[in-house]
Amino acid sequence: MTESFVLPFLGEYWTASLALMAGLAMVASLAFIPRPPICLAAGLMFGLVAFPVVLAGTTCGAVIAFLLARYLFRSRVARIAGRHARLKLVMDAIDAEGWRLLGLLRLASPVPGSAANYFFGLTQIGLGPYAAATALGSAPRVLAFVYFGAAARVALDAQSVSSVKLAFTLLGCTLFACTILLVGRRVKAILAVRVAARADDPR
Repeated sequence: MTESFVLPFLGEYWTASLALMAGLAMVASLAFIPRPPICLAAGLMFGLVAFPVVLAGTTCGAVIAFLLARYLFRSRVARIAGRHARLKLVMDAIDAEGWRLLGLLRLASPVPGSAANYFFGLTQIGLGPYAAATALGSAPRVLAFVYFGAAARVALDAQSVSSVKLAFTLLGCTLFACTILLVGRRVKAILAVRVAARADDPR
């Protein structure tokens, strides 16, 4: 699937275009740029094949921000984090529970994703577990937005697809959106309990 109804000339530059999309996702993770529009655009132009590419770019950007905070800008990031008591509780909870909690935070974090990439560099979690938890935890949200873009592509190109395929695509998109919403609400409830537990911990 190398054609695109949005940009027909992408066939000639397919690999380079995907690499550019990965680079945009990486920069967004570093520069506080919202990533959902990038995921939507990737799905619209490339379909679901863009999912692993955008996820890789997102994870790489998160790892770079993590390393910058840990080794270059630690004192500056620590000063910012010190102004927010709830953020300190979240980081303490990560230190106590490790990559499992970090994975949940990637699903539904009270801290914006790009900022979290830097703040997590202040925790004691290792680079390997951080990268793995970031990739696994970010995957559902990235897949959701890429899928929405891909569904929009099918809808806009409805003349070349059957009505049955279009209906199933839109139904799948709706069910996926509901699932992500319900999971996100559940994760936020779990995180609220765990952060509150850290606040009550006298240590």
